[in-house]
Amino acid sequence: MDSIAAAAGNCRCSRVVYVGNIPFKAEEKEVRDACELIGPVLSFNLAADADTGKRKGYAFVEYADDATAQSACRNLHGHRLLNRELRVGLAERAGAARRRRRGDHEPVGMEDAIHAASLVNDRGRLVVVSSVTRHLAGASRHELREALETFETCGPENCKVLTEYVPGLDIAMEMVQRLLDMAAADEAAGEAKRKKRASACPPPDDHGAKLMKLEDDGKATPVSAGVACV
Repeated sequence: MDSIAAAAGNCRCSRVVYVGNIPFKAEEKEVRDACELIGPVLSFNLAADADTGKRKGYAFVEYADDATAQSACRNLHGHRLLNRELRVGLAERAGAARRRRRGDHEPVGMEDAIHAASLVNDRGRLVVVSSVTRHLAGASRHELREALETFETCGPENCKVLTEYVPGLDIAMEMVQRLLDMAAADEAAGEAKRKKRASACPPPDDHGAKLMKLEDDGKATPVSAGVACV
Protein backbone atom coordinates (compact mmCIF):
# COMPACT_ATOMS: atom_id res chain seq x y z
CA MET A 1 0.00 0.00 0.00
CA ASP A 2 1.17 3.57 -0.73
CA SER A 3 2.86 5.16 2.30
CA ILE A 4 0.59 8.22 2.21
CA ALA A 5 -2.54 6.09 1.98
CA ALA A 6 -1.27 3.95 4.87
CA ALA A 7 -0.57 7.04 6.99
CA ALA A 8 -4.04 8.40 6.25
CA GLY A 9 -5.64 5.08 7.11
CA ASN A 10 -3.79 4.81 10.43
CA CYS A 11 -4.00 8.49 11.37
CA ARG A 12 -4.80 8.93 15.07
CA CYS A 13 -6.45 12.27 15.70
CA SER A 14 -7.99 14.25 18.50
CA ARG A 15 -11.31 13.36 20.05
CA VAL A 16 -12.38 17.01 19.77
CA VAL A 17 -14.15 18.07 16.59
CA TYR A 18 -14.91 21.46 15.12
CA VAL A 19 -18.51 21.88 13.93
CA GLY A 20 -18.98 24.83 11.60
CA ASN A 21 -21.69 26.43 9.45
CA ILE A 22 -24.15 26.20 12.35
CA PRO A 23 -27.35 28.19 11.72
CA PHE A 24 -27.48 31.21 14.00
CA LYS A 25 -31.13 30.44 14.79
CA ALA A 26 -30.36 26.91 15.95
CA GLU A 27 -30.84 26.27 19.65
CA GLU A 28 -27.89 24.87 21.59
CA LYS A 29 -29.86 21.69 22.33
CA GLU A 30 -30.55 21.18 18.61
CA VAL A 31 -26.85 21.34 17.79
CA ARG A 32 -25.87 19.09 20.68
CA ASP A 33 -28.58 16.56 19.78
CA ALA A 34 -27.23 16.41 16.23
CA CYS A 35 -23.72 15.76 17.56
CA GLU A 36 -25.01 13.05 19.87
CA LEU A 37 -26.34 11.14 16.87
CA ILE A 38 -22.74 9.93 16.51
CA GLY A 39 -22.12 9.06 20.16
CA PRO A 40 -22.05 10.42 23.74
CA VAL A 41 -20.72 13.99 24.00
CA LEU A 42 -18.33 14.63 26.89
CA SER A 43 -18.19 18.41 26.46
CA PHE A 44 -19.88 20.93 24.18
CA ASN A 45 -18.87 24.54 23.59
CA LEU A 46 -21.01 26.67 21.26
CA ALA A 47 -18.90 29.73 20.46
CA ALA A 48 -20.37 33.17 21.14
CA ASP A 49 -19.06 36.71 21.43
CA ALA A 50 -18.14 37.44 25.05
CA ASP A 51 -19.50 40.99 24.90
CA THR A 52 -22.68 40.66 22.82
CA GLY A 53 -23.50 36.99 23.26
CA LYS A 54 -23.96 36.71 19.48
CA ARG A 55 -23.35 33.22 18.11
CA LYS A 56 -20.29 32.75 15.90
CA GLY A 57 -21.64 29.80 13.96
CA TYR A 58 -19.29 27.08 15.19
CA ALA A 59 -18.77 24.79 18.18
CA PHE A 60 -16.18 22.45 19.68
CA VAL A 61 -17.43 19.00 20.62
CA GLU A 62 -15.51 16.42 22.64
CA TYR A 63 -16.25 12.72 22.18
CA ALA A 64 -15.13 9.76 24.29
CA ASP A 65 -12.40 8.60 21.92
CA ASP A 66 -10.62 9.22 18.62
CA ALA A 67 -12.73 6.67 16.75
CA THR A 68 -16.00 8.41 17.63
CA ALA A 69 -14.54 11.79 16.71
CA GLN A 70 -13.45 10.47 13.32
CA SER A 71 -16.88 8.93 12.85
CA ALA A 72 -18.39 12.37 13.48
CA CYS A 73 -16.13 13.85 10.80
CA ARG A 74 -17.29 11.23 8.30
CA ASN A 75 -20.97 11.02 9.16
CA LEU A 76 -21.93 14.40 10.65
CA HIS A 77 -20.16 16.41 7.96
CA GLY A 78 -22.88 17.54 5.54
CA HIS A 79 -25.69 16.81 8.04
CA ARG A 80 -28.51 19.32 7.44
CA LEU A 81 -29.57 21.46 10.37
CA LEU A 82 -32.24 24.10 9.66
CA ASN A 83 -31.45 23.94 5.93
CA ARG A 84 -27.69 24.38 6.40
CA GLU A 85 -25.07 21.68 5.98
CA LEU A 86 -22.77 21.31 8.96
CA ARG A 87 -19.03 21.27 8.37
CA VAL A 88 -17.20 18.95 10.70
CA GLY A 89 -13.47 18.46 11.08
CA LEU A 90 -10.93 17.57 13.73
CA ALA A 91 -10.20 20.51 16.01
CA GLU A 92 -6.65 19.38 16.80
CA ARG A 93 -4.26 17.03 15.10
CA ALA A 94 -1.36 15.06 16.52
CA GLY A 95 1.56 17.44 16.90
CA ALA A 96 -0.51 20.48 15.91
CA ALA A 97 0.38 22.33 19.10
CA ARG A 98 4.08 21.86 18.40
CA ARG A 99 4.16 22.72 14.72
CA ARG A 100 4.79 26.21 13.38
CA ARG A 101 1.66 28.12 12.47
CA ARG A 102 1.54 28.64 8.71
CA GLY A 103 0.36 31.78 6.96
CA ASP A 104 -2.30 32.04 4.26
CA HIS A 105 0.29 31.98 1.49
CA GLU A 106 2.44 29.10 2.74
CA PRO A 107 1.92 25.43 1.77
CA VAL A 108 -0.39 23.60 4.17
CA GLY A 109 2.17 20.78 4.36
CA MET A 110 2.02 17.01 4.15
CA GLU A 111 0.93 16.52 7.79
CA ASP A 112 -2.32 18.46 7.36
CA ALA A 113 -2.92 16.97 3.92
CA ILE A 114 -2.62 13.45 5.34
CA HIS A 115 -5.06 14.28 8.12
CA ALA A 116 -7.51 15.62 5.55
CA ALA A 117 -7.06 12.42 3.54
CA SER A 118 -7.85 10.35 6.65
CA LEU A 119 -11.32 11.92 6.73
CA VAL A 120 -12.21 11.13 3.13
CA ASN A 121 -14.82 8.42 3.18
CA ASP A 122 -13.64 6.63 0.03
CA ARG A 123 -11.16 3.85 0.67
CA GLY A 124 -11.88 2.32 -2.74
CA ARG A 125 -9.70 4.88 -4.51
CA LEU A 126 -6.55 5.04 -2.40
CA VAL A 127 -4.37 5.81 -5.43
CA VAL A 128 -6.47 8.90 -6.18
CA VAL A 129 -6.43 9.93 -2.50
CA SER A 130 -2.63 9.65 -2.42
CA SER A 131 -2.20 11.67 -5.60
CA VAL A 132 -4.54 14.42 -4.42
CA THR A 133 -2.82 14.48 -0.99
CA ARG A 134 0.58 15.11 -2.56
CA HIS A 135 -0.80 17.91 -4.71
CA LEU A 136 -2.75 19.70 -1.95
CA ALA A 137 0.18 19.53 0.47
CA GLY A 138 1.94 22.10 -1.73
CA ALA A 139 -1.05 24.46 -1.91
CA SER A 140 -1.61 27.42 0.41
CA ARG A 141 -4.81 28.24 2.27
CA HIS A 142 -5.30 31.18 -0.08
CA GLU A 143 -5.06 28.90 -3.11
CA LEU A 144 -7.43 26.38 -1.51
CA ARG A 145 -10.04 29.08 -0.87
CA GLU A 146 -9.75 30.31 -4.45
CA ALA A 147 -10.13 26.76 -5.79
CA LEU A 148 -13.23 26.10 -3.68
CA GLU A 149 -14.81 29.45 -4.55
CA THR A 150 -14.21 28.85 -8.28
CA PHE A 151 -15.75 25.39 -8.02
CA GLU A 152 -18.80 26.59 -6.08
CA THR A 153 -19.51 29.42 -8.55
CA CYS A 154 -20.46 26.72 -11.07
CA GLY A 155 -23.64 26.07 -9.09
CA PRO A 156 -24.82 22.83 -7.42
CA GLU A 157 -26.03 21.10 -10.59
CA ASN A 158 -22.89 21.86 -12.60
CA CYS A 159 -20.69 20.87 -9.65
CA LYS A 160 -22.48 17.52 -9.54
CA VAL A 161 -21.90 16.97 -13.25
CA LEU A 162 -18.23 17.94 -12.97
CA THR A 163 -17.59 15.51 -10.12
CA GLU A 164 -19.22 12.74 -12.15
CA TYR A 165 -17.09 13.30 -15.24
CA VAL A 166 -13.76 14.54 -13.83
CA PRO A 167 -11.95 11.65 -12.06
CA GLY A 168 -10.93 12.47 -8.49
CA LEU A 169 -12.52 15.94 -8.46
CA ASP A 170 -15.00 14.96 -5.74
CA ILE A 171 -12.17 13.73 -3.50
CA ALA A 172 -10.10 16.85 -4.19
CA MET A 173 -12.94 19.22 -3.31
CA GLU A 174 -13.79 17.27 -0.15
CA MET A 175 -10.17 17.40 0.97
CA VAL A 176 -9.95 21.12 0.17
CA GLN A 177 -12.99 21.74 2.38
CA ARG A 178 -11.50 19.59 5.14
CA LEU A 179 -8.22 21.52 5.04
CA LEU A 180 -10.05 24.85 5.21
CA ASP A 181 -12.16 23.62 8.14
CA MET A 182 -8.97 22.53 9.90
CA ALA A 183 -7.50 25.99 9.29
CA ALA A 184 -10.63 27.64 10.69
CA ALA A 185 -10.42 25.43 13.76
CA ASP A 186 -6.77 26.38 14.26
CA GLU A 187 -7.62 30.07 13.98
CA ALA A 188 -10.55 29.73 16.40
CA ALA A 189 -8.39 27.87 18.92
CA GLY A 190 -5.66 30.50 18.59
CA GLU A 191 -8.15 33.30 19.12
CA ALA A 192 -9.53 31.56 22.21
CA LYS A 193 -6.02 31.25 23.65
CA ARG A 194 -5.30 34.94 22.98
CA LYS A 195 -8.50 35.98 24.72
CA LYS A 196 -7.70 33.72 27.66
CA ARG A 197 -4.25 35.29 28.02
CA ALA A 198 -5.75 38.78 27.72
CA SER A 199 -8.35 38.06 30.41
CA ALA A 200 -5.64 36.70 32.70
CA CYS A 201 -3.60 39.89 32.37
CA PRO A 202 -4.36 42.19 35.34
CA PRO A 203 -5.53 45.73 34.49
CA PRO A 204 -3.07 48.55 35.13
CA ASP A 205 -3.18 49.97 38.64
CA ASP A 206 -4.32 53.58 38.41
CA HIS A 207 -3.49 54.24 42.05
CA GLY A 208 0.21 54.48 42.64
CA ALA A 209 0.93 53.43 39.07
CA LYS A 210 3.33 56.29 38.51
CA LEU A 211 6.93 56.26 39.61
CA MET A 212 9.25 59.17 39.75
CA LYS A 213 12.36 58.94 37.63
CA LEU A 214 15.18 61.31 38.35
CA GLU A 215 16.85 62.58 35.24
CA ASP A 216 20.37 64.01 34.97
CA ASP A 217 19.12 67.57 35.48
CA GLY A 218 17.43 66.62 38.73
CA LYS A 219 13.86 66.97 37.46
CA ALA A 220 11.31 64.32 38.32
CA THR A 221 9.37 62.74 35.44
CA PRO A 222 6.31 60.52 36.00
CA VAL A 223 6.72 57.09 34.47
CA SER A 224 3.94 54.54 34.15
CA ALA A 225 4.55 51.42 36.18
CA GLY A 226 2.20 49.31 34.10
CA VAL A 227 3.74 46.20 32.60
CA ALA A 228 2.60 45.05 29.20
CA CYS A 229 1.09 41.59 29.11
CA VAL A 230 2.24 39.60 26.08
